[in-house]
Amino acid sequence: MSQQINLFNPIFRKQKKYFSSVTMLQALAVIALACVVISVESAMRTRALQEQVAAGEAQLTAGQKKLADYRVQFAPRQKSATLPLEIADAQRELTMLTSAAATIGRGGFGDTRGFSGYFRAFAHQSVAGLWLTDVTIGGGGAQIGLRGKTLEADLVPHYIRRLGAEPVMQGKAFSSLEIERPPAVMLAVGSAAPVAVGPSYLTFSLQSAGGAPKVAVGAK
Repeated sequence: MSQQINLFNPIFRKQKKYFSSVTMLQALAVIALACVVISVESAMRTRALQEQVAAGEAQLTAGQKKLADYRVQFAPRQKSATLPLEIADAQRELTMLTSAAATIGRGGFGDTRGFSGYFRAFAHQSVAGLWLTDVTIGGGGAQIGLRGKTLEADLVPHYIRRLGAEPVMQGKAFSSLEIERPPAVMLAVGSAAPVAVGPSYLTFSLQSAGGAPKVAVGAK
């Protein structure tokens, strides 16, 4: 009878080394490098995304500002409370202007060509010893008033006849004539008693309207 005795102990078998320490260090270095690369790439992507977000926010802010400006610029206008009154005033003014134009067309305002022709007539028919001090023209020439001074009373009718020859005075008539002598002034020379001294001229007034014709010649 035979019996085999195994004297081999597995612990004495040569162990195989799958990874050496150098290999493990190299692997760790590769893993660390890969982590660094991934971190850097992630940081760059994050920064790029942040810049895109900032640019988008800036565009959004600019768009909102433009929208607010457009709303203010093109805001619907509210109905003016005074617009009806302004329209009514404009209508009244238009009515008055239309009426005035119609009156002018009918000759209701008299001579509408201005007053220069009258003043030329007054100057053209000047008389020596007579001068005008005041001229009044109203109603477009329908009413004429003249005031002046003259050295002789007879010069006034002569002046009126000469004015009647002017074309602008055709159809005009003076209904009132007044000639007066200004009051005397008391003058004292030295110790002598005051003496009344009257001016050497007369004053006259001509009016083209004012009731029935009247001629008054007096002295004061």
